[in-house]
Amino acid sequence: MRRMIVAFSALFMMAITAHAAELSGTLKQIAESGQIRIGYVPDAPPMSFVDREGQPVGYSITLCRSVAAAARLAAGLEEIEVVYVPLVSMEERLGAVEDGKVDIECGATTVTLSRRERVDFTLMTFITGGAVLSRKSKPINSISDLDGKTVAVIEGTTTHASIRDFMELNEMKSTLRIIETHDEGMKLLNEKKVDGYATDRAMLIGQVHLTGKTGDYVITRDVFSFEPYAFMTRRGDTEFRLVADRALANLYRGARIRRIYHNWFGRYGESLSPIVSAIYEFQAVTE
Repeated sequence: MRRMIVAFSALFMMAITAHAAELSGTLKQIAESGQIRIGYVPDAPPMSFVDREGQPVGYSITLCRSVAAAARLAAGLEEIEVVYVPLVSMEERLGAVEDGKVDIECGATTVTLSRRERVDFTLMTFITGGAVLSRKSKPINSISDLDGKTVAVIEGTTTHASIRDFMELNEMKSTLRIIETHDEGMKLLNEKKVDGYATDRAMLIGQVHLTGKTGDYVITRDVFSFEPYAFMTRRGDTEFRLVADRALANLYRGARIRRIYHNWFGRYGESLSPIVSAIYEFQAVTE
């Protein structure tokens, strides 16, 4: 009996090796290592963050788990180990995908043409806009009220470029306080060292609810940019990107994607917006 088990195991490994030889790029590496490495931002709720048990969770993480399951099948594996790699700055996230440190980045990354010179993007996963968070005791109700204000913003993000251009276009005498993380932005705001903290509206909703004091803050009613999110993959690796796109399209065709949305945004009182619903419908690509 033991010989039969050993023989079966050997045949299974030979089959995996043969299948891996037919693959290329990321899928080949996944087949050979039995791992998929997912990059994520650890302080960007509700998209991606670390829960009380120290586990990566969030809207983007949930979608990426479906990608991991699809990659397991495509690589011909019975099981797959998901390795989460925390990444913070935009440059660190781009570099990790370029250099092969991660197979896919599943955080809150806006698709831009300049970034597509370095990486590829999957189907869109979300869309939001740049907004400003302020304290209720000194509110910034609209982006038109930013003149003369000091606003914190993370360096190298699309938010950074968009709010800088918005202020210049409108000849606002405002000051940008350049920071590195969401936590730093919230800290400066709470210590009253800045008047506002600018980032994507989806991020601000998560940051406010982490404080447990939602009544203490105000988010601008309007936005100064539109931010379409997608997952980053290695540039030119069309085989793996197709696997990721197929996994996302399968989600978008069913009711589960709306349950995922409500699980991560409904808890914050955010109903499914028409534009996000349209993303799901328009990207539910058929086979």
